[in-house]
Amino acid sequence: FTHLQHSPFVTTIMIENDSDAQRMAFVRVFLAPKNDERGTPMVFRDQRLFMIELDKFLVALRPGSNRIRRRSKESTVTIPFERTFRNLDQNRPEPDTPQEAEFNFCGCGWPAHMLIPKGLPEGLPADLFIMVSNYEEDRVIQDLVGTCNDAASYCGVRDRLYPDRKAMGYPFDRAARSGVDSLANFLTPNMAVQSITVVHNDRTVNRTS
Repeated sequence: FTHLQHSPFVTTIMIENDSDAQRMAFVRVFLAPKNDERGTPMVFRDQRLFMIELDKFLVALRPGSNRIRRRSKESTVTIPFERTFRNLDQNRPEPDTPQEAEFNFCGCGWPAHMLIPKGLPEGLPADLFIMVSNYEEDRVIQDLVGTCNDAASYCGVRDRLYPDRKAMGYPFDRAARSGVDSLANFLTPNMAVQSITVVHNDRTVNRTS
């Protein structure tokens, strides 16, 4: 069968830790189109509703400059191709058992091959948004269970609290402060935006792995 796919990519993020000690931080990555269907730049109240969470991960920041490289296949919202298209009748545990519950939960997650929207042949202008926050304020102290926790930002963790004190979709889960009418106005010193273009190539590529 044929399906949409995006090329593997790496997001490189430069983060400055201006303290004199190592700090742990949450990095949140979102993507949204710049313009509406008429080609007009979106106001913030509309654009925030189109924000796609691409990733959220923990990172250790040493004092000074930190260069973070994050591969698309490491995203904490996705599950791999093999689990998305697995045979649900193969190796299925007995009904109404803990093993079956784990088996079912392992199917939760956004398909990795659909992480990036289709784009346009001429290119879809988009904003890549990065936010860094204090891990000590956001972390949830708990033991993890099970084996399928790779899509925790999308699915949570089975039989445990959602592994983030902030709401799903934060900081775009709520209306902005007064006076914010664009993404640029929304930014604070722990945020950054990079303009990108998503290009759709209408060609078939055979899967190799």
